[in-house]
Amino acid sequence: MYKNENVKEEIKNKLKLSQVISKNLVLKKKDNSNFLALCPFHKEKTPSFTISDEKGFYHCFGCGKHGDVFSYIMETENLGFLDALSNLAEQAGIVISDYNTNERSDLRVLYDIVRRVSDSYIKNFNSPIGEKARKYLAERNCDPNLIKDFLIGYSGNLKSNKYLVSTLLKEGYLIDDIIKVGLAKKYQNNNLVYYFQERLMIPILNNSGRVIAFGGRLLRSGEPKYLNSPETPLFRKGKQLFGVFNAKKLIKKKRFIVCEGYMDVIALTKFGYPCVATLGTSVTEDQINNIFSLSENAFLVFDGDEAGKKASLRVFEKNLPILKINNNFKFVFLPEKMDPEDFLTKYGENEFEKLLDNALSMLDLIWSEGMKLVKGNQPETNAIFWSFLRNKVNSIEDFNLKLAFRDEIERRIKVYRQKNNSFNNIKPNDFKYKSYKLLQQQKLPKTGVEIKFEAIIYIISKYPSMCSIFNEKLSFLDFKDQNLNAIKDMILELVFNKPTINSEDLNAELINKGFAIHLSKIMQSNIPVRLNLNKHKIEISRIREILKELLDLINIKLV
Repeated sequence: MYKNENVKEEIKNKLKLSQVISKNLVLKKKDNSNFLALCPFHKEKTPSFTISDEKGFYHCFGCGKHGDVFSYIMETENLGFLDALSNLAEQAGIVISDYNTNERSDLRVLYDIVRRVSDSYIKNFNSPIGEKARKYLAERNCDPNLIKDFLIGYSGNLKSNKYLVSTLLKEGYLIDDIIKVGLAKKYQNNNLVYYFQERLMIPILNNSGRVIAFGGRLLRSGEPKYLNSPETPLFRKGKQLFGVFNAKKLIKKKRFIVCEGYMDVIALTKFGYPCVATLGTSVTEDQINNIFSLSENAFLVFDGDEAGKKASLRVFEKNLPILKINNNFKFVFLPEKMDPEDFLTKYGENEFEKLLDNALSMLDLIWSEGMKLVKGNQPETNAIFWSFLRNKVNSIEDFNLKLAFRDEIERRIKVYRQKNNSFNNIKPNDFKYKSYKLLQQQKLPKTGVEIKFEAIIYIISKYPSMCSIFNEKLSFLDFKDQNLNAIKDMILELVFNKPTINSEDLNAELINKGFAIHLSKIMQSNIPVRLNLNKHKIEISRIREILKELLDLINIKLV
């Protein structure tokens, strides 16, 4: 890293923030040093993204994003600090080596080595020893332009590796640095073992287009078929995606795809799709953030085998808790034993587009995974199904998304229950009449619909445990009074998040959220008298019975 802040200050002195931001945003000038624009970090129609050259920072009043010129480049270009620094130094015309410490110089040496190695692999590919690699790509109909764009090369054999290392040593590079970039490793007898032999070599680039590592596809029998560079000071597998640099060029042309391997990325790029791969790892939160820094919508298209399906579900599980508004994964499940290239080659682009059109959303996948728990001849599995759905939704950390997902899941459960109701053959009028006759036998006082609504709010605020028992009916109950609706929804949300909450804590939360006046009005009413409640001796079974009757009466009234 840099030992001092001199280079940062020099960049800030030479570059105006508005100068950098105006390269990809249209700025509206407010005065000599302040500007306004549509925020690049969230969708909006009215500009709320402010830029101040005088203060040197930007701030969005819509989403809260705030930072300086470095954080702007890091976020919008998905770069690390050092790469952002290099990018801005170049824009400012600053020779960054003037500020380098030994550590920065070491990194530069490592970058130089992997670039030299990449050039050597390309040379091998185009020479007689690369015939096997050229034939392999020709059989896969890989376009020559793609081969150049992805800097594809060939590692050669043991002799080729030894020659490469000896050349690098003659050029002044150290054996320790050659080992550090993952080209070889040393055994106890000091003999070198080379990672990549007889492999098609595909460089892994960072987001600014610099080679940082390699992926190799074996071109003879043996294992492993695919091999990535080990982790190095330049390459952290869990933070990196393959194909970002090339995907940026196509990101606005077609739908953005996430797949498993680099050959999938190359194949999909051939068809014009912006695409990245997770390098064969279980997807990490860093990789998810990188994916959504490129596009708000990403289609996950993994292989159609069992391993691919399991990998897709792991992405779903990883993303669900950290789900964010406007970050949308959609899941495509290919036919058995097919990868994206197989499907496109056999069925064509139009059929592939249909797959994307019918991709499953996160919510769809929650539902479809839950449905696997249902067994037709075991009604109790429905309860397991509903519990699974609600637990998954409850794992979402974002409050508003959790609420939106819960509403939709409850709506689907209601429709599902209606379709599977064992009373489907009973005529609707008969059912209403029988229900009404039963209810007429109860001793619940006759009251107006609005008073019944208030009575329901009274009961669930005094006895929060009732929310869990009558969750479904309460969720779909729609009061004419929107204030009552708001209180009801908030009570359900609070109980949903804390099932053991007591009445005192619940009412305190409601007051804090602005419902003090409406809650006070309900609590001070004569509802207990109307419900024939004895305040000194209240049985929870009686409360449950009264609430059920109220809900049933309202259903009859509204039908």
